[in-house]
Amino acid sequence: MPYYRCVAPKDAIPLEQRQRVAQAFTDVHCGMTGAPRNFVHVTFAANDQGEFAEPYYIDGGNRAGRPAELKERLLGELRRAFRDITGVPDDQLGGRITEGPASWSMEGGHVLPEPGEEGPEWRGHRVPQHGVVAAAEQSNR
Repeated sequence: MPYYRCVAPKDAIPLEQRQRVAQAFTDVHCGMTGAPRNFVHVTFAANDQGEFAEPYYIDGGNRAGRPAELKERLLGELRRAFRDITGVPDDQLGGRITEGPASWSMEGGHVLPEPGEEGPEWRGHRVPQHGVVAAAEQSNR
């Protein structure tokens, strides 16, 4: 978590642009929140069933606990990046960021810490190790 689902008409965003959007969303989220890069997830889905009023929509979900001003700026920057990369007009792009407690989210089998409480073990390419995973990795060294 965070999870950003980009909804668009089927086949409207080419792979190269999807890759750039995912990179930009990761840059924006981590730059504004300080969250580890390995926390950010970006997916793309077809808006074939008219789920949203706008044909393009950023449906974000994050850990609760950040100030409202930061969330507003974050959504604004995500929208800007999406528009800049895809060329989608502002009036065709909607968005929201919903929140849930960190304790409701997991990465790699571990409950996430509250925003700003990520220790150094969360900042690498992997989440903290435990049990069989840790033992298997040590045997491979």
